[in-house]
Amino acid sequence: MQNNPRTFVSIMHANNEIATLLPLEEVSKLCRKYNALFHSDTVQTMGHYPFDLSVMDIDFITCAAHKFHGPKGVGLLYISKEVQVRPLIEGGGQERNMRAGTENLYGVVGFAKALELAITHLETDRAHILSLKSYLMQRLQELGDVRFNGDADGACLYTVLNVSFPRTETTEMLLMNLDMKGICVSGGSACSSGADMGSHVIRAVAPGVDRVPIRFSFCKHNTNAELDQLVETLKDSL
Repeated sequence: MQNNPRTFVSIMHANNEIATLLPLEEVSKLCRKYNALFHSDTVQTMGHYPFDLSVMDIDFITCAAHKFHGPKGVGLLYISKEVQVRPLIEGGGQERNMRAGTENLYGVVGFAKALELAITHLETDRAHILSLKSYLMQRLQELGDVRFNGDADGACLYTVLNVSFPRTETTEMLLMNLDMKGICVSGGSACSSGADMGSHVIRAVAPGVDRVPIRFSFCKHNTNAELDQLVETLKDSL
């Protein structure tokens, strides 16, 4: 007799465009109530928020090292001891028989060290980045009709700020103009880079609103001087 299939719930901890945070504990309780498996993509939040997986009631968590200044191309999959999974490819005793192939030792060590540093300096770095985000929000209002997408002032990911401008011939060229001047921003998630379909996230939160969204991302190495340069460049470009 086959076991009854279980629902698999997979949701981002933080949206990578508008920074909305998911209440992991509340979703976890719902999943337990309905006997569903729960996976959260914590790529945007691992290294920026504390995670105690020994007490979190969650089945799977994934993250990536490059989001907390670790090496690109290496990530982590956490699987709860309460869950059993079958490997897609048999073999690999060195990987607990879950996957075949040689371990990326340099990536694993770099991942671990980067995460250690991120957690050690988490509070200091968070305070610095929050001050940068608040400062940019204040300065952007000098540009006139700007709107912040998502819950910019509430419980949201502090490393991302999504701003929209009225759609004009000038604002439609903002990404290109900023890029040509050495300022890296995006119009959506990195995963959709190169696509010209607009953001489904922005369409969902602001249906029928025809504006140009720009996503600004911050890290511990950014400075107020860089933000001043950004705002002055925007003034020249609008």
